[in-house]
Amino acid sequence: MGIAKKSGFSLTELLVVIVSIAILTGITLASLGRAKEFARITTCLSNLHQLSLAAIAYSVNDKGAFPSDCQTPGNYWYPQISNYDTGIASNALCPDASAPSSGIGTASLAWGKISDSGPPYSAGYPWAEGVTSSYGMNTYVNPGDYIPLISSFGTISLGGNQTYRGDIESATGIGGNGNANIYGSLKSGGAISLTGGAYVAGSQIPNIPDVQPPSVSDTFQYIEQTYNPTPVTSSKLIDFSQNPYQIINGNFDPSGQIQIIGSGTLLVTGNVDVSGYFPANGSGAASMNIIALGNVSFSGQTNISGAIYAGGNLTIDGRSGTGIDLQGEIVTGGGYSSQGKAVINQGPVPPWDPRVRGGQLVSNQPLFLDSIWVDGTPQPQDPVPANLQLGAYNLSSTDEMGRFCINRHVGQVNVSFTDGSAHTVPLAELWQLQWSSAYTPRNVVVPMSW
Repeated sequence: MGIAKKSGFSLTELLVVIVSIAILTGITLASLGRAKEFARITTCLSNLHQLSLAAIAYSVNDKGAFPSDCQTPGNYWYPQISNYDTGIASNALCPDASAPSSGIGTASLAWGKISDSGPPYSAGYPWAEGVTSSYGMNTYVNPGDYIPLISSFGTISLGGNQTYRGDIESATGIGGNGNANIYGSLKSGGAISLTGGAYVAGSQIPNIPDVQPPSVSDTFQYIEQTYNPTPVTSSKLIDFSQNPYQIINGNFDPSGQIQIIGSGTLLVTGNVDVSGYFPANGSGAASMNIIALGNVSFSGQTNISGAIYAGGNLTIDGRSGTGIDLQGEIVTGGGYSSQGKAVINQGPVPPWDPRVRGGQLVSNQPLFLDSIWVDGTPQPQDPVPANLQLGAYNLSSTDEMGRFCINRHVGQVNVSFTDGSAHTVPLAELWQLQWSSAYTPRNVVVPMSW
């Protein structure tokens, strides 16, 4: 009797084979997908590394200052570092977000391609026309961009008819009942309470911890030791032509007849009382910084182009006519109060201010990150975005961590640092990074929805 031959696979065997193939295919495809994503992450990290090297090269040629976010045509990080990165057009695009949006980006779209006919934000950011990028810069790395117009240890009292073009910060509190027009933000370590007809274009953020301007006395001492100022010997003449640093031992009480030659920085060991016409009527602005250990008072009609640092209180009482016209930062070790008429505009920050030229950089500070926008200045209190695909899509100034907290790399983003390194960082750990020397890390929970 012959042995019966098996004619084929049984149904059970076929099902086993099909299931096995499906499982193996799934594993293979998943592994392939992970491999492709890993390759994209690696490319993204390489891009960020190249951008950081370009920014570092930029800083070497700019006395230690990193790129800025001034946001005028050609004057923010992308065009600023383009000469140091010949491949910036490709290096500025993450493979997971290389397709351009028509404005603000998302976790999967790059920001850019802005035109006047685009979304609502387009008209406000013409400087970004023609640029496409998946990354944003931590603008704390260039602290000069975030130096307030007024920084005060004591209370700031805004009265009179004042115009301020820049941010105002106090470690104590901000108040007043005048008609101030403030084209910037208010930040305070205490309360903010403005009455009257004050107008504030930016945000008002009270009760911020660690709001602290630089020490005027320490800055004074640094200038003395570093620049060797020349004593002023005449009450009618300040001559910066031979040495841009001059010092008055005692009080400075100029009249309108004082002659100023050149421009520079005047140190005063006592008080400063600038009244009447200063400089002489019709002679233009006095181009000088003033840093005094005592109180500083401006009244009458004063026109100074330069920063004012007062170790004590600073008061402004602009009388009728042109009032007080200042072009530069103000720092006070005491309080700040204003009455009358005055216009105070942001000006170039003096090179000796400890907040500029990399003075506040820390070794592990983030530089460039996956982002939906060109830049961001995160605060510890910033919330976790409700939508990790969009992030902080409204670009709120009180939620700038959300520009970086996006689900771009499976619950992570890539980050480069001021030492040139680049790493992948889980979203919750963004709140643990040392964004600035004053940043206080905190713990957050980011929902695992990917």
